[in-house]
Amino acid sequence: MSLALDLDTYRSVLESLFTGVYIVDREQRIAFWNDGAEKITGYLRHEVLGRSCFDDLLMHCDSELNLLCGTSCPLLGSIFDGTPRQADVLLRHKDGQRVPVRVRSIPIRDSRGQIVGAAESFEERILLPEGELQPNCHAVHDQLDRNTGVLDRHSLQSHLAAALLDFNQYHVPTGVLHFAADKLDAFRESHGARAAETIVAVVAHTLARNVHHGDLVGRWNLNRLSVIVSRCPTADLGKTAEKLRKIVGLAAIPWWGDRIAPTVSVGATEVRDADTAEDLMQRAEEGVLRSLSEGGNRVTVL
Repeated sequence: MSLALDLDTYRSVLESLFTGVYIVDREQRIAFWNDGAEKITGYLRHEVLGRSCFDDLLMHCDSELNLLCGTSCPLLGSIFDGTPRQADVLLRHKDGQRVPVRVRSIPIRDSRGQIVGAAESFEERILLPEGELQPNCHAVHDQLDRNTGVLDRHSLQSHLAAALLDFNQYHVPTGVLHFAADKLDAFRESHGARAAETIVAVVAHTLARNVHHGDLVGRWNLNRLSVIVSRCPTADLGKTAEKLRKIVGLAAIPWWGDRIAPTVSVGATEVRDADTAEDLMQRAEEGVLRSLSEGGNRVTVL
């Protein structure tokens, strides 16, 4: 028995997909936006339908953190030459954080074969590590910070202890990145605690979505976020910190009709022989303080 579906049924299926799907016309005005697109981006249908996709919305950027809106946009390219495209990009969530996604664009043609628009599908990417997770980290029971949704300090301490065990037993290279939002105390005084918490939360969400699977993001204290980087060679630790610093700098937090662009100062250090968790975090904090003292928005590796 064949399955005959009408247009309303096809539309209903598209609307309910977990994969994000949206459709634009030749002027890149959004004509369709499904459930998956709402979930991944935070934008509801009524907020985007009829708007141009480059109208301060997703603001795609590539792996080198170059903005793609304009001539490098996959959708615009498919409209221009009729060629399907695929790319790994970072989109900007409604809340401001950057989300890594894989996008695929295809042209849409009318009955005469003329290109009348394009469709894009996208799914959130999980950044995979090169090796297995640290053996001792599997035993840690995670607890989350209520305001940011990343690990709380107790869980970070437990994972640090596990990482030190893995370093001593299996020589697993591990690093710690300490992040401080620049001028956060001054911003808290001028805009209030809630505004400062919003900045910390967006930075935390951006970090959590852009570290490799197996790396851990947590809140160390009121003004500090930390990333435990597993299986990261010494030569790559600074590069990882620098890339995350730049990605955070592309976030844009909506606040009372404006957008706040946060910057962060970073301290980076690796586990060394005879290190304790206190030694590790103290060096990371010294790196943050040095970055702040030199004007902020930079990485210091110690």
